[in-house]
Amino acid sequence: MTRPLHVMVVNNLYPPLMAGGAERIVAFLCKGLVQRGHRVTVVSTCGPDMEPYPVEQRDGVEVIRFFPPNLYWSFERSLNPGPRKWLWHAKDAWNRDAARRLGTILDGARPDILHSHLIDGFSAAIWARARADGVPVVHTAHDYHLLCPRAFLLTHDWRLCTRPRVHCRLYRHWHIRTTRHVGLFASPSRFLLDLHQRAGLRAGAGTVVHNGIPLPPDADDIRQNRPPDSRGRFLMLTRLTVEKGVETALEAMAILPRDLPVELSIAGKGPLADKVRAAAAADPRIRYLGFLDGPAKVEALTRAGHLLLPSLWFENAPVTIVEAAAYGLGLLGSDIGGIPEFVEAGRTGFLFRPGDAGALATLMARLARDPGALPELPDASAALARRFSMERMIDDYERHYRALAGARMAAAVA
Repeated sequence: MTRPLHVMVVNNLYPPLMAGGAERIVAFLCKGLVQRGHRVTVVSTCGPDMEPYPVEQRDGVEVIRFFPPNLYWSFERSLNPGPRKWLWHAKDAWNRDAARRLGTILDGARPDILHSHLIDGFSAAIWARARADGVPVVHTAHDYHLLCPRAFLLTHDWRLCTRPRVHCRLYRHWHIRTTRHVGLFASPSRFLLDLHQRAGLRAGAGTVVHNGIPLPPDADDIRQNRPPDSRGRFLMLTRLTVEKGVETALEAMAILPRDLPVELSIAGKGPLADKVRAAAAADPRIRYLGFLDGPAKVEALTRAGHLLLPSLWFENAPVTIVEAAAYGLGLLGSDIGGIPEFVEAGRTGFLFRPGDAGALATLMARLARDPGALPELPDASAALARRFSMERMIDDYERHYRALAGARMAAAVA
């Protein structure tokens, strides 16, 4: 019988403090590892006014939070534009104080593995500290933080960045160099891994580990019994920001004939919320649902027939794709980033050129009119969801943890 491991997980936020999909994936992983008998310690951040933050137990996971010393907490960066932001990045390039505080936790916990995710605020200095203590490091990249100070690979006017400025190139060069302290670099998509490897990734090894979520127990019934008129209902679950392609979806709706039975529901929050709200007021085919979670989100997924993902940026591995597949939704997604890895054209959905509202409108019309446009969707979406289950994600990480921990023990004996 294999012995339980002690895994220390580092992420800049952990529930109930949340910002996006990465926190959900980290929480699923930690809870699942505990359920398999492993010990899990999470190290996360908090604001300076929140210290001292008490150590918590959440679903059997020990959670320790501290403020990584810097000009401000990373989740207050929108309040600190201009020079203060660049000074923050300079400190975050190698935050010795954060590494020292993590080192104290490492010395007390003595984990088998350190698994980092989003390290904004902690900096790569924590990798060097863990490595110096003989603790193997796994890092999962959820965005392009190591390649771009904005983490999106987008310019300030929300276009794909093809010619990084000098300070951005220096930023990338430094952060890629720090990956030499990482034993295994994991990515939820092949696209993101390839991009980092082309940039000169120095980790000991690289691999793809797909994100996984708990699959809903009633999904099979919903998938098999979806009403025929759902094929004309389209859903967006997203941040309401430019790079998510919200405006592309609204433009597509303006192109579609008014007598075509289509409905677009948009759920989320962000700076484009007022624009979506105004579009919904002007067009009864558009519904603005606000931010959804829990039963309301399930209801939206149950009602819709297709998920829209009209992104303009290099998406990595959106959790919403797996959620939608679990409920049997087809996917209309931009042919960009990691999205094509989740779409089998004609089986689970279709791809279109990013920003091409006309192409999106054509696909929406086809799906609304033709009940046979995706004839294999119920079975194909179920197979897609199983590929990205929480159990499979944990299986993959467990295998990598044991390989690294085993190599560590062998080196200690030699």
